[in-house]
Amino acid sequence: MGARLAGLRRASPKSEVPQERLYQPTAREAALLVLHLLGQREREAEREITRARLSDPTIRRLCGRTRLTNDFLFEIQEILLQAGWALFWAGSSYAVIKVSAVEGWARIASKWIRDDLQKVRRGRYDFDELENLLLTQDASSKDGEEKDD
Repeated sequence: MGARLAGLRRASPKSEVPQERLYQPTAREAALLVLHLLGQREREAEREITRARLSDPTIRRLCGRTRLTNDFLFEIQEILLQAGWALFWAGSSYAVIKVSAVEGWARIASKWIRDDLQKVRRGRYDFDELENLLLTQDASSKDGEEKDD
């Protein structure tokens, strides 16, 4: 029986020559490629890399895809997090940062705005006071330019 099964497993002469075909890495393999790229950059720079920007085309190339689904990216994020890296969208590109670098940052607790949060819970907070925080420097300067016309 074993010889018969072994015979079934033998490849025909045609299948011995590997044919090229499109391969899309799994989320795990894509995460490994991100780590490989970061490691290569570290070796080239001859210093530790704790953060980096990755363009959308670069991430798509590493993933072997023209379009990335949120679920696929979430899987990559989970795997990279286990390896000590956080991956996130940063407005115009992806960013990766070592979790150990973030752990050294100052922690800001909500106690600094405790009174305001109590007003929010009661539906009495005036969010209009905060609207200017959503305006970026670029957006506010563009508004000013338009008014001068």
